[in-house]
Amino acid sequence: MVKTNSGKYLTRRYFGIMLALLFLLTGWVISGNYCVALAAENLAEPETEIVIDTDTGVSRVTVSFENEDSGLNLAGILFLPDGFDENSHYAAIVVTGPMLSVKEQAQSIYAQRLAENGFVTLVFDYSYFGESEGEPRQLEEPDIKASDISSAVSYLQSFDYVDDEAIGGLGICGSGSYMPYAAIQDERIKAVTSVVPATTMSSMIMMSTEQAEADMEAYEAGEADPTYIDLMPRAYAEGAAYYYNEERGYRENWDNHAVSWSELSWVDFHPEEFISELEAPYLIITGENAWSRSGAEQLYENTVSEKEFYVIEDAGHFDMYDLEPYVTQALDYIVPFF
Repeated sequence: MVKTNSGKYLTRRYFGIMLALLFLLTGWVISGNYCVALAAENLAEPETEIVIDTDTGVSRVTVSFENEDSGLNLAGILFLPDGFDENSHYAAIVVTGPMLSVKEQAQSIYAQRLAENGFVTLVFDYSYFGESEGEPRQLEEPDIKASDISSAVSYLQSFDYVDDEAIGGLGICGSGSYMPYAAIQDERIKAVTSVVPATTMSSMIMMSTEQAEADMEAYEAGEADPTYIDLMPRAYAEGAAYYYNEERGYRENWDNHAVSWSELSWVDFHPEEFISELEAPYLIITGENAWSRSGAEQLYENTVSEKEFYVIEDAGHFDMYDLEPYVTQALDYIVPFF
């Protein structure tokens, strides 16, 4: 069954009935290879949307859940495989994306493809980002990311059709470090994959600790608005080719800035060091030409748990977000790993 924003459940038996009612009450909107049904008010929250990929049969359902530590509401998308049966048990994967990303970007591409291979997958906007709650906006802190990931695992475990012993995590770029960080603290994550993991948060610091602390204190005292740093300027050609391209990664609710005092949490965040604490099996995939490749190699070298490492030929870092044949080549390793 699928839990909607309203807290109601959509079983497979009622799913078809609901879709029929939706056809009568609201009609279908056909967009490319997708059929979109906007839920009627008497069936679910008006914001709830069910999207069915007519080529693959994968269903996408808008969902929400709470961060168990902060109580902030997180907006997500649940991907269900073709032929979904609530009476079956499915392996499930939490899929998270790059720093500053929103759920509709690279993570949804991987989540969709994994659902095509029979997995239940979940993407979401981290706290303070996208459609999720949290002020100030764009606060990029590893401990918050880890807490969100664990809360996503709890959300998946609330469904009878998810196998509690078969929940994995896949992180892309920044989340390629956040995901193993979360798994070290949460043994419910049974296997971890990092795709072009970024391990260099501490190298992105742009201001002094004193200034970042002053910015935070002024905001918390109500004396100033948040201050921001630009992590993805248009001048960065490789990243801009993804993030500012409407055919690739550009989304209206994406922003290229992070709260300045996010840097305070990056100073001591060293994935290449804490990765030795990971006990879950670990798969690392990087690109031959990825700027992040050396960090991925160091993660692999320092991992002591069961591990695999693959390099996708000719691929750059951002190529691995969405471009073919690189995504398919990565999935050729990811699917059997999970």
